[in-house]
Amino acid sequence: MTLKNILLVSSLISAVTLCKAQVVDDVAGKTYYYYDTSNKKVKEVYHHKQMIAILPDPANYGSYTDSIYYIKSGPYTRYYENGSLECSGYYKNEKKDSTWKYYDLSGKLIKQEDYINGVLTHK
Repeated sequence: MTLKNILLVSSLISAVTLCKAQVVDDVAGKTYYYYDTSNKKVKEVYHHKQMIAILPDPANYGSYTDSIYYIKSGPYTRYYENGSLECSGYYKNEKKDSTWKYYDLSGKLIKQEDYINGVLTHK
């Protein structure tokens, strides 16, 4: 196989990999791409992790029930209908954390906020 063919195949593999939701960490969760079904545009991109709650079963003394739920934890981006970036930030266990940036429809930064564990610390 020539170098040209090797580069072509590796480029195609990379392109296919980038178009799918990627498993970032099998323990922590996945990166999800939420699509608007009417126009097939990406609306949100976020990382989540899976949590399991094991609680006593009130109907059966001594038994337990478990529930699996997902919480946002990691980088987050949201887009306007025209495809431009609306906001970006970071979630830590479903709470805003670090710097969040908000943009207008033209892409101009209009607001920036800093959070620590869901608490707004600076506008």
